[in-house]
Order: sequence, then structure tokens, then C-alpha cells
Amino acid sequence: MSTRTRIGWFVAVIAAVTAAPRLAAGDGFALIANAKATPASESKAEVRALYTGKAKTFDGNAVVVVVRGENDAVFVGFVDQVFGIPAQALLSKIKQEVFKGEMAKPIKAASDDEVVQAVGASPGTIGVVSAGAVGHLPKTVKVIAIGS
Repeated sequence: MSTRTRIGWFVAVIAAVTAAPRLAAGDGFALIANAKATPASESKAEVRALYTGKAKTFDGNAVVVVVRGENDAVFVGFVDQVFGIPAQALLSKIKQEVFKGEMAKPIKAASDDEVVQAVGASPGTIGVVSAGAVGHLPKTVKVIAIGS
């Protein structure tokens, strides 16, 4: 095997190992959590569990999700990429789980600022903001990468 072939193979292996798909601000949205949360990333399955009441705690605190409207472009993009369903379907599922007592009532927000305020105010709270909001986040919140 030539040196060039070995280098090419090595670069391909490193790229494959380090390129685990993650959803983040480049996807038009970012998942944010209270800055006191320790996880830097969550899998899609873990995020789905948080948003549907299957996970009761996030980093040792009771989970509270911040939701946006069913027609909110940021929320629609998040739900589509993480859940693969319409935003209305997720919001209906959340209502059912709240009614059954399986999860806390979500906080409703109409803007990035409202999501940031809610998330920053309480540990265990997570929400979704636009990619453009990531550069202006206060120290009370942080971005959580979403892995596959």
C-alpha cells in the first residue's frame, strides 16, 4: 500500500469516526437547556423521551419542556428532524401525557426570547430556539447537541 493510499485511508477512517451525525444550530434550530445541566449532548431517543414524558428527569431535575406553536418554523423543523412527525402530532401526544399525569404541563413560548427566559429560569427545563439565537444566549442556558 502506497503512502498516499495509507494517508487517504487514515483520513477516511478518522472522518467516519468523528462525523457522528448531530443536530445543532446548523439545522435551523438548537436544543437548549438550563446552564446547570451537565450533559453536552443527548441522543434523539433521549430527546424524544424528554418531550413525551417517558423521561421524568433531566440531569436530576424534573423535566419541563418548552413548546412552540404547531406552525412555528423552528419548532416544526425540530419535530420533523427529531421525531419525524408533524408538530401537531407531538403537541397532541404531549397533551395526552399531561392529561394522564405522565408529564408536567409544558411551558408555551412564542419566540426565542421566551424560550430562553423559561429555560434559564429553572433547572430541568429544555426548549428549542432558532439557530440565529445561539450567538446571543445568556450564561443561564447552553446548547445541547442532539446525536443520532
